Amino acid sequence: MKYKNDFLVIIKGFIIGSSMSVPGISGGTMAILLGIYDKLIHSISNFLSDIKSNFIFLLKFVFGAGLGIGSLAFVIKWLLERYPLYISFFFLGAVFGGIPALLLKTKEKKIKASSIIYCLMGLAIVISIGFVPINSFSITTGSGLIHYLKLLLTGIIIAIALVLPGISTSHMLIVLGMYDSVLVAITKFDIIYLGILGLSTVIGIFMITKPIEWAMNRFTQQTYFIIIGFVLGSTMEIFRTKILPAIPSDVNYTWWIPAALISILLFFAGFAAINSLSKHSED
Repeated sequence: MKYKNDFLVIIKGFIIGSSMSVPGISGGTMAILLGIYDKLIHSISNFLSDIKSNFIFLLKFVFGAGLGIGSLAFVIKWLLERYPLYISFFFLGAVFGGIPALLLKTKEKKIKASSIIYCLMGLAIVISIGFVPINSFSITTGSGLIHYLKLLLTGIIIAIALVLPGISTSHMLIVLGMYDSVLVAITKFDIIYLGILGLSTVIGIFMITKPIEWAMNRFTQQTYFIIIGFVLGSTMEIFRTKILPAIPSDVNYTWWIPAALISILLFFAGFAAINSLSKHSED
């Protein structure tokens, strides 16, 4: 049983890492859908209370995520470029496939009007972030101490995007005007730049996980319905950036019929895959 659980943690980390190249699918979203989010939040926010156990769990997860980022992410990116419509519908199905497990976590037998309001709040937050103009903030400007303080702030914002489901980290970097500079820093192996950014991101993750865990324990129903709104809101980015641009303007039924059938089949394949995996929770 222990080896089975270890394997599941690595597999889930692998899926999360590989799916992060998909627009609208944040690491937090996929962690929620796979039923490992709560365990990740608990392990980080209570790291010092059981260092050995938490470190081993996080190491297994990071190992799987690293494999996913370094291997399958490139395949998914290639597939998205070649078959954006079909692959996007697969991930749409994956998103909706995790919703039943999330509804169970709310522990609400009958959905109330207030719960729908919380869900709409989460939906509105993610959608509004998606429409923030790119380069809205001049984080990249400045020099010396001011520049590094801005890097510190950026890392904390990145941490929020990493931890909260439904918020794309790459989109937040674009909004902050940091996307290109981060890529340049990686290619040039700018140790100081990446070191400050990485350290501030880690600090930000530890800062935000404790309040999230407290909210999950203290306001379980409200928090999970907001998270469901976050997750549903993430689908808008998939529609906006991949599905709609992939539909040709001059098509007839000879294109629509096979395209619709393949898209529907892949939607249900994604739904079934994540629905099955989400039942093996690490909570």
